[in-house]
Amino acid sequence: MRRKASQLPESDARDILQNGIWGTLATADSGGQPYAVPMNYVLRGNTLYLHSAVEGHKIDNLRENPLVSFLVVTTAEVLPDRFDMAYRSVVVFGTARFVGDTTEKQTALEALMEKYSPAFHDRAMEYISRNIGRTAVIAVDISDLSAKTGQ
Repeated sequence: MRRKASQLPESDARDILQNGIWGTLATADSGGQPYAVPMNYVLRGNTLYLHSAVEGHKIDNLRENPLVSFLVVTTAEVLPDRFDMAYRSVVVFGTARFVGDTTEKQTALEALMEKYSPAFHDRAMEYISRNIGRTAVIAVDISDLSAKTGQ
């Protein structure tokens, strides 16, 4: 990180991940062509879980190249009089894998539903049950992360 004074400790990075609403997944195909897409996610331990359709550009890229980065930005505010931004962000580097184990997949989908739809538990469980076979769950095992703040 170029501006060390802006760096936050790992505990803050994990807090940003835990409490962030969405992030941007960056992938690249085997030729290095980048592709970034906003995604919902949940953090469990040292793994980010994402859900997706089972096909598409992102899925193709992950099959060709599992190395990814994931960015979450919170509390972003433009400070026009200072020509600056107030924000907290975290960048994750990791290796993506498709979750094939039914128990891990179910647990990840339940965790996503807990995060985004906690008041609809019963409906969420029915939804997961109906759609688990046609839903991809991507696990990003975190190899490195860094967080920073701007003011």
